[in-house]
Amino acid sequence: MAQARRILLHFRAPLSLPLAALIYLLISRGPGRDPNLSLELMPTIPVVSQTSTPKIHVRETRCSTLIHKLNYRSSTGYTVNLYKGCTHGCVYCYAPSLTHDERRWGTYVDAKVNAPFVMERELRGLQKEEVFLSSASDPYQPVEARYRLTRRCLEVLHSHRFPVSILTRSPLVLRDLDMLKKLETVRVGMSITTVPVREYEPGVPPLQRRIDTLRKLGMAGIRTWVSLAPVIPGIVLLDLDGLFEGLSEAGVSWVSFGVLRFSGYAESRKMFEEATGMGTEEALTGRDELVARLSDLVRRYGLEPRDDTSEWKSEPDFHSLDSFEPAGEINNQRPQ
Repeated sequence: MAQARRILLHFRAPLSLPLAALIYLLISRGPGRDPNLSLELMPTIPVVSQTSTPKIHVRETRCSTLIHKLNYRSSTGYTVNLYKGCTHGCVYCYAPSLTHDERRWGTYVDAKVNAPFVMERELRGLQKEEVFLSSASDPYQPVEARYRLTRRCLEVLHSHRFPVSILTRSPLVLRDLDMLKKLETVRVGMSITTVPVREYEPGVPPLQRRIDTLRKLGMAGIRTWVSLAPVIPGIVLLDLDGLFEGLSEAGVSWVSFGVLRFSGYAESRKMFEEATGMGTEEALTGRDELVARLSDLVRRYGLEPRDDTSEWKSEPDFHSLDSFEPAGEINNQRPQ
């Protein structure tokens, strides 16, 4: 039964939501079902509208500034976004409400090709606090394999002895394991949601690959954590008990989670509702019960975060991300 409960975690091919729902319901309601597994899919699952795979437009840009002060609840330090835009194309992402770009989310990436040089200049006048990669883009999304901006900026941060925190969804982070080991203070997080299927996250690596990446990082001595966000109470497409068991076995240090919230993110709300046909209130159905269950799982597996569980920011901390000077454009297909 334990193996059957993890089917969705190990299934690497794209699943349609009706098929994913059927598999999960058969598992969760069949003989020998874990009596403690109280979360099930809603009888009606919103189906994200299907479109052809979009072409990804990659544009090389130059930024005049790069490092921003991080000012969120008890968080301190700095945040750096080496890319504007993202190939993940997640239908719930808050970043479109920060970038205010007319291009359709998930179809473009601007690579700040001079970022390492700007970082070198800006770090000289800064107090040594943690640098977060990244708050509005994935530092290891596929274009990083070509541009190596994250790698080069890690080298700059190492030379200036700044502590680093990374949040990604990509196994590409393992490419830089040698550099991560050189940093005096570093922690690497993986982002996971309650909808780890391509209908909601078309460009995100499979969930099991992310868990395997956390395990490999931990075995190499890198402290790891998980950001379980957004949690969408009305749509839970994975076995939460199996997920936390897998994270614990992978050696994850802590898990923090945040419930879907669009206050202050009007563009993101519109994108989500148009893609899913589901209103925000419906998406939050069962919020209190799910928060209580996740809190229990965090405690049960000893994965308490440093700070109290928090939701996504109620208001954006800043309304623009650097200034850009276009330098060229390259057209690529979304990686399969």
